[in-house]
Amino acid sequence: HLTGDIHAVTAANNLLAAQMDARIFHELTQKDGPLFDRLVPRIKGSRKFSPIQLRRLRRLGIEKTDPDSLTDEEKTKFARLNIDTNNIFWNRVVDLNDRYLRKITIGQSPTEKGFTRQTAFDISVASEIMAILALGTDVDDIKRRLASMVVALDKDGGPVTADDLGMTGALLVLLKDTFEPTLMQTLEGTPVLVHTGP
Repeated sequence: HLTGDIHAVTAANNLLAAQMDARIFHELTQKDGPLFDRLVPRIKGSRKFSPIQLRRLRRLGIEKTDPDSLTDEEKTKFARLNIDTNNIFWNRVVDLNDRYLRKITIGQSPTEKGFTRQTAFDISVASEIMAILALGTDVDDIKRRLASMVVALDKDGGPVTADDLGMTGALLVLLKDTFEPTLMQTLEGTPVLVHTGP
């Protein structure tokens, strides 16, 4: 398993998939006000946007930085990604070719309240995260690429990114040890550097 690059990519990829499904569930089961309050909680009487939330606001064309100054319409626009479940591009991954996972149905537990959908598993090394890890030039470049990964389309046909889901930092933390190459040796004892899945 080398230094765990494939495991880290698998974890990051599947964390993003899990967050996307959780977000879809919460948007389907909560009204606008409570959803906004969960995303921007009031702590000791005040609340503020995180840097990743401020980036989302800028992408939406909202220049305000105080959560309490947003109109109800702006709060809804910020809080709801409105992911179109028929246009989700992000699959979970596993590090083997398991043909029975090529098409699956998720959300069958009673706790998911009937919100099932079909999805699939891909092979871990085919993850876009693995490609980003292989092609990234430095940490800032990798962070930028992770943030802009399109995981789905919203109901208006617009892109939904990892940054919209608030996942860029968490993905970067899971991948931090994968930035370094792995020192190995050939059968003849020659040192060789191995990096990433592809």
